[in-house]
Amino acid sequence: MQVAMFSHWRHAHVLAQTIKSFAPDVIYIDGIRLVDQLAHIGRLSEGRPIIVDFDDLMSRRATVLHRASLPLSAGYLTKSVPAPVMKLINARVLRNAILRYEAFCLARQEREAVEAAHAVTLVSRTDAAALSRTLDARARNKVHVIAPPVSTVRRLMRPVYPLRFVFIGSDRQLQNRLSIEYLCDVWRRVTPDVELVIYGRMVRRYQAVPNVRFAGFAPSQADVYTKNSVALCPAFLAGGIKSKVMEAIAHGCVPVGNETAFEGLGFHEPALAMHADDFERFVANPWPHMDAALRAAERFAAWCESEHSVTAFTTRWRNLLRLSPALPEQPSAMSMPAHQPLQL
Repeated sequence: MQVAMFSHWRHAHVLAQTIKSFAPDVIYIDGIRLVDQLAHIGRLSEGRPIIVDFDDLMSRRATVLHRASLPLSAGYLTKSVPAPVMKLINARVLRNAILRYEAFCLARQEREAVEAAHAVTLVSRTDAAALSRTLDARARNKVHVIAPPVSTVRRLMRPVYPLRFVFIGSDRQLQNRLSIEYLCDVWRRVTPDVELVIYGRMVRRYQAVPNVRFAGFAPSQADVYTKNSVALCPAFLAGGIKSKVMEAIAHGCVPVGNETAFEGLGFHEPALAMHADDFERFVANPWPHMDAALRAAERFAAWCESEHSVTAFTTRWRNLLRLSPALPEQPSAMSMPAHQPLQL
């Protein structure tokens, strides 16, 4: 549906004018929305590299939402779509029909984008593997994983007394709402002695639960990831990567979640990516499990410094640009930072 919104001839005219006036070395397309324009862009680019950044694999996201009977979100269109319309869309029969349609069409459009582009990028290894399974060998060579970089703000340290658990994220986003509802349910059933502090602007009201406090908007990440905090990052919406775990480790805070929270990163430690029973045992009495979580977090911090540093991120983008024979062999192009291609 989003592809259809961007398929109007007026957009093609704007693209043509922009490409002609800017004369870019590289064209970077953000997301799947312009797939219907790719053939036109290819003609205008005169052989210059076209990179399509999928970010998340949207066909897989639609399938996940359908199978889990989760609601559709308008995303960046929230302010433009009236609440009654969203309520109608999320009626079960209509929502399921839309999600099946989106999953089918997006899978086809993703393959078309791979065919038309010099390269496509995703942030998740899991998403990249799912996409690659639908492609032939030649097209698979165009698929690359480039996750966002993470920079260490504070070295990992053992949390001090009094310990607290923290979660950060507004429930305007479905993935955060699912996590908040789960955490409130765990605190209601397990009754941990350690306080859970939830940061972020909320649009829903939640029933009061002992030892759960909603702290509202945090002025800074330093207010969240304090020296006595452990970040809880359970996730229930597969796809992409969950920046919460990387953000927490960058601020020296142990991130504890489930397998979905660490999906796509290429890193797995059971002491951090816990099964539900282990997660509940951890929040009920964290100290017996803290040493194992800290050792795993140290390995995760080292992994992030090696695999997700700014240097690694920049190197991956430069290597990707070098893969295309269409890119001019000019020092200025090869030293170009990742944010300077024309972004559509």
